[in-house]
Amino acid sequence: MNSFFELVQMAVGCRESISEPPASREEWEELLKVTGKHNLLGVTFPAIDELHDSIEIPLSIYSRWAMMAEKIAKRNEVQNKTIRSLYEKFNADGFRNCLLKGQGAALRYPDPTLRQCGDIDIWLEGDRQAIVDYIRTLCPVKKIVYHHLDANMIPKMGVEVHFTPTWMNAPGANRRLQRWFAANAGEQFSNYDGELGFCVTTASFDAVYMLLHIYRHVLEEGVGLRQLLDYYYVLKQLSDEQREKVRSDLKHLKMQGFAAAVMWVLKEVFALEDGLMLCVPDPGEGAFLLDEILRAGNFGRYDPRNAHAKGEGLLAHGRRKVGRSFRYFVHYPSEVFWMPFFILWQYFWRCRHNYLYKGR
Repeated sequence: MNSFFELVQMAVGCRESISEPPASREEWEELLKVTGKHNLLGVTFPAIDELHDSIEIPLSIYSRWAMMAEKIAKRNEVQNKTIRSLYEKFNADGFRNCLLKGQGAALRYPDPTLRQCGDIDIWLEGDRQAIVDYIRTLCPVKKIVYHHLDANMIPKMGVEVHFTPTWMNAPGANRRLQRWFAANAGEQFSNYDGELGFCVTTASFDAVYMLLHIYRHVLEEGVGLRQLLDYYYVLKQLSDEQREKVRSDLKHLKMQGFAAAVMWVLKEVFALEDGLMLCVPDPGEGAFLLDEILRAGNFGRYDPRNAHAKGEGLLAHGRRKVGRSFRYFVHYPSEVFWMPFFILWQYFWRCRHNYLYKGR
């Protein structure tokens, strides 16, 4: 087992130390680099701090790790305040809402302040066009797609306002998924967390939604281990009754195969206990998935296969996405088959609703 996986397992409390710590500055640099690639610098710092008491860690490495952890904690504090103000504004204007992932996922961590946050994803209840019209009265809208819009609401902080949490390319699968979201929406919009000051999604909802979120990112651009760690902590929180309900939901949504791959990754990387798994791990699919995760890093930013020209047009973007997806056809045939049809449908759907162009 490599030192990166062992460090992560220390961070989640499954190990007490690293069996073979990096032996040189170069190896420590590489460990710092790969940990940053997966947005895990904050959550692993307590383990690094503990190791620092017993083994020699180059001061420059330790200091950079500590500074990153401090920056992450400060950003989390700012983001909590920002989300609280957005939640109150949307509620006051008649739109029930809840946060997707983000600070709600962080609540399940031993130290929520050390989870590295990203953009703000907020799910609003209501008609899509009504939400679009409303957000346009507040700020410029950069982009509108099937499941969300990008809004310039907060300086230097991305905000995605969701009409629905996510989607599937295959029409039948998407209909099942959207019905599932509709059936579970009320509970999410009323799941208020007094400590945070806004609504967050429940663990049983996230056990389905976050798996789909990982699935989408694997297909669309790539995913890092931070998203898998979020899911690890979801599974740790589920009761036995909730776990059975999640198994039933995943079967209904035909996601058991991907779930089996994810279980193998969680076992391999985070040492997830067998009793917390949703299904029997699939070593073949799991190894393929882990290889993709380690190549891509957070949101596929480190995957050279995602390289594209600056200012890439819609046609080139679509062609690149479809071309990239074909390497997954054997593993996820339905979604890959339907991807070009969904991209084409969405293009004409955006044209019909004047969603294609900025400012409209």
